[in-house]
Amino acid sequence: MKYIIDSASHHHIEKALEMGCCGVTANPSMYNATGTQLHPFLERYASQNLHFLSGEVIASTWDEAMVQVRKIQSIHPEIVIKLNFSPFTLKLVKALKSQGIKTAVTLIFSLNQAMAAINSGADYIFPFVGRNEAEGIDGLQLCRNLKAMMEKTPCSTKIVAASIKNLYQLEQLSLACVDYAAITPELLDKSLENPQTDVGMMQFEADWSMMLQ
Repeated sequence: MKYIIDSASHHHIEKALEMGCCGVTANPSMYNATGTQLHPFLERYASQNLHFLSGEVIASTWDEAMVQVRKIQSIHPEIVIKLNFSPFTLKLVKALKSQGIKTAVTLIFSLNQAMAAINSGADYIFPFVGRNEAEGIDGLQLCRNLKAMMEKTPCSTKIVAASIKNLYQLEQLSLACVDYAAITPELLDKSLENPQTDVGMMQFEADWSMMLQ
């Protein structure tokens, strides 16, 4: 399972990319929280040849959506167009697929929604784990079911698990061999911590110092 950093903070993104995260994704709430503008944000990371970079398109009409798509495509043709799930989105995904434009469908909360996005031609789907769990729905099992189903049926769509709230969820997604995890900077930092590592490091450093005496 590869990590995509889920943030609009340049400081956190750069730190995560230096440690091996393969891509960047964000959402309008993150942009607003950091005072970030979408197009300069995409320009900054499009030049880094990342494995994955998404740009949001949120529109109520076809013409409005296509204007936004063309603007993002003018920055870099490999930027993935990220769309909120809806019947309108499914039509847009199918049309963009025919033009060779990569898409990701987010706000996926059920297997039926995921299947609709896959059938429309989405390259990536973002099933939400934590938000499902908050409603009493097993978000981890949704990802497991999707992975199992997609392994049995030839499918090029990739799963990007999103709304991951804790280390247990992250570990279970890794065990399920989900393709990608959209991971927040806070959760990434927590995943690196372990008190036994700290204890071992202190011991090794002390022994190293003694060896050099």
